[in-house]
Amino acid sequence: MNRKLALIGVEGNHDQAFLSKVFRELFGFSKCEDQKNLDDLWRKFIPVYPPKTGKLYLRLDMPSILYNDTLSVAIYAGEGSNLVNNLKDKLADINLERLSAFGIVADADKQNPAEVAKKYHNELKEYFPDFPFEIGETGAVTESIPRLGIYILPNNCDEGVLETLLCECGEVAYPVYMERAKSYISQFSDEEVKKIGWKRFDKEKSMIATIVSILKPGKTNTVSIADNDWISSETEQQISSLQNLTIFLRKLLSIEALSPENSD
Repeated sequence: MNRKLALIGVEGNHDQAFLSKVFRELFGFSKCEDQKNLDDLWRKFIPVYPPKTGKLYLRLDMPSILYNDTLSVAIYAGEGSNLVNNLKDKLADINLERLSAFGIVADADKQNPAEVAKKYHNELKEYFPDFPFEIGETGAVTESIPRLGIYILPNNCDEGVLETLLCECGEVAYPVYMERAKSYISQFSDEEVKKIGWKRFDKEKSMIATIVSILKPGKTNTVSIADNDWISSETEQQISSLQNLTIFLRKLLSIEALSPENSD
């Protein structure tokens, strides 16, 4: 194999499933299911069981690995706020010169996206001195070797989380279900919401989970993100936040847009 290699760090399994779907559905990549398509560099990322901690039920941090003829991408989920520390462990154990690109896709949550980008810059400049600390409308990409970039969900401008963007996708992919989910959730009073203990953006997360329970009864949000139509050529065409993310990823990884005849 002589593919270029790119590593993208994300905070959680939903983000991992989301980006994996983007690569498969919008960029035409295949999911690596066989070790014959696995580059040696990614073998460092394959978790060992039981982990060094000895905890038998700890979730194993296996990345999603996608590839085409020229590029292999590992999407590594680093356990939320532990992303940087877990990534550092991985980065210290691989040959960084083999990477053609490295990026971060993270939630803004309740922070200003620029502040989140600055935090990652400070944490990662030890390994990537040119890692960007400013973000533009479609994400900052440093034209270096490797190429470096960061994108802050939901749109690089506002506070929010992945589910904020997924709700926009749902308005296109599942408008009737979204309306019904809104109607159902609106029936909870402020007192009930306070008693349940909802935090900011939990409403968006509940709306996604409500629709997932219809699309994939008994399954997780991760399965629905991977299998259903939250991410599609239709949602990309109609949702600027998703367009901006795919523009960022294409720029970071030097991916050409699919031609209409190759988009299926």
